[in-house]
Amino acid sequence: MSELHQKAVRLISGLSDDNISFLIEIIQRLMPQETCTEDNESTGLQAFQRLDAARADIKQYLPDGFDPEKELEDARAEKYGSIN
Repeated sequence: MSELHQKAVRLISGLSDDNISFLIEIIQRLMPQETCTEDNESTGLQAFQRLDAARADIKQYLPDGFDPEKELEDARAEKYGSIN
């Protein structure tokens, strides 16, 4: 490892987690998009997985027989009236 790399490691090791997160964001913005694509894809996948898990948790708070499509249809009919 070069002396410059060692200096960077020493500086980074003294930072708080919040500052390291900020530094990572800056580095990702400076790097060409091709190098960050994998990280962005995995972050997007993780976000989707969290959303999917949250949907299962939210269902426990909804009344039995709740139909989101019917609720949406009723709300649209109430707001816009019948299109037929």
